[in-house]
Amino acid sequence: MTSVTRNVEAVAARHHRLGWRVQVTNAPADVLSLTEAVGHYGGGWALERDFHLVKDLPLGLSPLFVWRDDHIKGLTRLLPVALRLLTLLERQVRRGLEQAQASLAGLYEGAPARTTARPSGPRLLQAFARAQLTLTWTESEATSAWYLTPLTPLHEQLLGFLHLPTSLYTALADNTS
Repeated sequence: MTSVTRNVEAVAARHHRLGWRVQVTNAPADVLSLTEAVGHYGGGWALERDFHLVKDLPLGLSPLFVWRDDHIKGLTRLLPVALRLLTLLERQVRRGLEQAQASLAGLYEGAPARTTARPSGPRLLQAFARAQLTLTWTESEATSAWYLTPLTPLHEQLLGFLHLPTSLYTALADNTS
């Protein structure tokens, strides 16, 4: 590149549209007013939000530099799977809360009494990351056994919303074998 020139007309045309968003619906005006349509859009699902979830904390995939073709191919296959799992986790818990007409407390670090009926996937993952779960092997002359810190009621509730038995966790310390 040897020089750069500013296209004043193109910049002016773009500048004119800054701050404006066009929204289109095929719903008749007598069924869905403009105000209702804008409200539904603001509270609805957005694909951009989902991709933002896998790039930001707590997953921390940004910045990510990949040079080899096989790594790029693997990453492009792995990220949508991670996104689907995160979205599924969020939807299952939200659906369970909606059916139970309940909200969850304990998801917000530093505000244990704060509740939400629409927890985000990252917030749910952070709740498990903060749990300080420990699996310990103890051995003495007479016996040896595994000890596992018990799940909190919040974690048991989350597993229930995900239709997962708590035995997935408690089986880690199965001392019968």
